Amino acid sequence: MTQHTCSPGMTGGPVLETSRDGGSAAPALRCADAARSRGEPLIGSAVRYSRFLLLEVPGPWGTSALAGRHMEADVARELASAAAASDTHVLLIRRSGHRPPGGPGIGDSDGARAWAIADTSPGVERVLWGSWRDPVDLLGLDLSAVLPDTAGATGPQRLALVCTNGKRDQCCALRGRPVAGAVAGVAGWDTWECSHLGGHRFAATMMLLPSGDMFGALDRESAVEVMGRFDAGELVPSHYRGRCGQPAPVQAALHAAAVRLCDFRRGAVQVARFRSLAAGDGGGRSVEGAGDAERWEVEVVHHAGPGWEMAYRVEVAGSWRAPTFLSCADGAPKAEVNYVALTFSRLP
Repeated sequence: MTQHTCSPGMTGGPVLETSRDGGSAAPALRCADAARSRGEPLIGSAVRYSRFLLLEVPGPWGTSALAGRHMEADVARELASAAAASDTHVLLIRRSGHRPPGGPGIGDSDGARAWAIADTSPGVERVLWGSWRDPVDLLGLDLSAVLPDTAGATGPQRLALVCTNGKRDQCCALRGRPVAGAVAGVAGWDTWECSHLGGHRFAATMMLLPSGDMFGALDRESAVEVMGRFDAGELVPSHYRGRCGQPAPVQAALHAAAVRLCDFRRGAVQVARFRSLAAGDGGGRSVEGAGDAERWEVEVVHHAGPGWEMAYRVEVAGSWRAPTFLSCADGAPKAEVNYVALTFSRLP
């Protein structure tokens, strides 16, 4: 079992906020620089979605995936409605530099482009590929359908998506494009630039499919290291944002447990159940009006080795950070909830 030297800096402790005169003035630093300067932790920032629709669109991209000029407005509205109904997040993708051979309809001479539906849910974790020529073709996709076991035969199953959506935030383009170029050289991965992955201030950001693991604060060297360690079965905690589809308190609890147990192997610590202590309903939903007193109880299982499992309870608290600029495009400071582990105890 591979172990790592653990340090308190990995746990996501208090964040020191920088002060600004005037409150609504534009940030003096780009959002990614500012986030790094105040030591903002990445953990718990992975997106809530577990299913994604990827659309190959060379460009230009707008501020959101379906706000560009690549399809008519009525088609975009209908596709957005279908995506919302199935809780699917739409991402635009395009190649960065040289394109490796293979992939359905990607770069065909007749102008076909690729679409893919990725499901990161535990026990599924696969990508179904197809091609489209006219945006109307996309309206025939069943975004809520169960992906077949044979999905792997339709196209690549190891995808690295790096956000480079400069229209949404300049940091994503400035920091993301060099990272996408570096990651494209990593063997065994199908690399794409993509539209907004969330968390501009953590640029460069990357999501690996079909597992849904998300990383941030990357540069060329750290991105290549992250992927190498991932292939070796490990996560790099200093760049790990969490796994998409999991609530932020669960992400924070899993990270806290990994730090406490000093075990960053992929899948070594898994969530068993969670509930909001304020609501007490076991459903893990946010508590309306909980404010700075929002608390969660998360039970995790540590798979320490063959036949060796231990269960732990992690109590997590959420509190509002002082408002700050979360994006270069923000016109005013915004506040977000930060989750930290309060207690960690072994269960019988």
